[in-house]
Amino acid sequence: MPDHTDTPHTSRRRFLTLSAGAAAATASLSLAPTRVAAAVQGTNTRWAATSDPVLWQRAWARRFSNVLPNPLAAAGIYKPTVGASDYTIGAGQAVADVLGVVGITTTIWGYANQETGPTFPGRTLQVTKGVPITVHWVNRLVDANGQALPHLLPIDQTMTIQTPTTGVPLAVHHHGSNSAAEFDGGPDQWATPLRRQTGPGITGNAVQVGTAEAVTYVYDNNQEASLHWYHDHAESLTGVNVQAGLAGLYVVRDANETALQSGWKIPAAQHEVGLVLQDRTFDAQGQFVYSANPANSPTPLPGSFPANSPSHMPEVFGDVVLVNGKAWPSLSVEPRPYRLRLLNGSDSRFYTLRNSAPTWVPMYVIGTDVGLLNNPVPVGAAGLTIAPGERYDVVIDFSWALLAGGKIDLLNSAPTPFPLGGPPSAGAATVMRFKVGLLANLLVPRPILGTGTVLRGSNGTALLPAAPGDTPATPVRRILLGEGTDEYGRINPMLGIYDPKGVNNLGTQGFNDPATETPRLGSTEVWEFWNTTVDAHPVHLHLVKFRIKNRQAFTGTIQSTAMRNGWTGVQLQPGAALSGAALAPAATESGWKDTVICPPGQVTRIVATFDRPGKFVYHCHILSHEDHDMMRWYQVV
Repeated sequence: MPDHTDTPHTSRRRFLTLSAGAAAATASLSLAPTRVAAAVQGTNTRWAATSDPVLWQRAWARRFSNVLPNPLAAAGIYKPTVGASDYTIGAGQAVADVLGVVGITTTIWGYANQETGPTFPGRTLQVTKGVPITVHWVNRLVDANGQALPHLLPIDQTMTIQTPTTGVPLAVHHHGSNSAAEFDGGPDQWATPLRRQTGPGITGNAVQVGTAEAVTYVYDNNQEASLHWYHDHAESLTGVNVQAGLAGLYVVRDANETALQSGWKIPAAQHEVGLVLQDRTFDAQGQFVYSANPANSPTPLPGSFPANSPSHMPEVFGDVVLVNGKAWPSLSVEPRPYRLRLLNGSDSRFYTLRNSAPTWVPMYVIGTDVGLLNNPVPVGAAGLTIAPGERYDVVIDFSWALLAGGKIDLLNSAPTPFPLGGPPSAGAATVMRFKVGLLANLLVPRPILGTGTVLRGSNGTALLPAAPGDTPATPVRRILLGEGTDEYGRINPMLGIYDPKGVNNLGTQGFNDPATETPRLGSTEVWEFWNTTVDAHPVHLHLVKFRIKNRQAFTGTIQSTAMRNGWTGVQLQPGAALSGAALAPAATESGWKDTVICPPGQVTRIVATFDRPGKFVYHCHILSHEDHDMMRWYQVV
């Protein structure tokens, strides 16, 4: 029987030297002043780090039996509710066949409109560049009597949350969007079921929708063709809300992409497939469970930790890989190129993807998070690494796959945690299968794509310059990525400030501490992320797109500090030394990005232009990190 568990979480190590003369700050064992106990109720019996072994084996025995649904097919795309551009989309509870095991269904939270009940993942919003849409997001997590539903998963009662008392709060974020601050869907822009309560970030008027009330957002869709996504972003609940199923794709189309498709340079229509990669854990009844057992905490919890309460974990890894809501599915394909729109929608898991016959089935990256590359880039033997929150636009050519047996598996080799953990378990190392058995449709020309294919430079999509867009005079901000502990001694990744001159060397900061990043409207800045932890962190900036400038190793000394909220934080001491040459980004990540992998022991530099005013967040997109407490506000002034 294959092992269905990942390598146990190893004890944390510090990349940099901890100052021997610095006494570790002692955190208060009472709730810190800026934190309050949660009022949201969860299902606290559903905590487990691994799936039920009997059910897992039944599902594994049926791997590749589930048929992959395509969220980019017509059946997977939302139709407007009113007119051509007005949508009402509600979050609700339903059951779904996720594992493909006879007699087993899974309760999910998903999104629905007038055409269908809640689905997991939610259906796809497909839009055209320059054509705005209005979406009325409705929280319908209520039972038949209108009573708020408890959460499907355990809720840690000790984590920061703004005490909603009328049900589970939801905040829908359009990830990848360049939208006004009031339509961002940030962590304080939440609403409880039927909008009985709203968070402080909700500024618009309520819009009545039947017996419910919506939070209404307008998306300008002013960006080039690319794959975005929408997902829940409620403060401290993002991980469990997304784990319950609240996510879906958002696709922007434009004239350049249309020209590439009609000119048979890239695949289109049924030869374009969306792939939402997620990992989950299941109990014996096939329900989602979540790693929240205090006994599994990598650091012992003190006696002051509330009895019988779930506890937040530093990361959450599932042992069943889902693609588009199906466990280890398969897709029947023709012997021709296909365009795969990849999203890593997992909580903590990175994927390093390759196929089982790379000699016969080449893969090319043609686009990154928010736009196409200038030219296709081959995926090398090491595979393509995609972090939580990242998207990649890939073409895979099955033309010669029959010479490799016609069954091509998509495999994952990323260490867990990334990049210094152990190899993935069997269930996480296997993603899905492509069955090359359909007859080639000779009425549809076969795209001819290679490294010389030009993907940009016409139809309003300019070529990407080699340089990321900064000058020697561009302002530089230095962001610290550090790891401390909360008031219960739990591992706590955080963001903060590093000042090599020591004048404003604040160290790690809490989410609710005042914003320290205040770029000017219209300004371009270099942001440097100095990672002193053992993990790679995929950092996502709301609002902006950016280019990666380079990465460079560094050494230095970190010191424990007492934070204002009672936690133990860290400072990177002035004088950290850069070592070796700065390395340009890989060719596969040289395009427009909104999420960047920041490796441990390195400074990662990006260049961004801040083109809308208002308050936004930046955060690690490992959802367990984001929720506690690796997220900060920034203010464009």
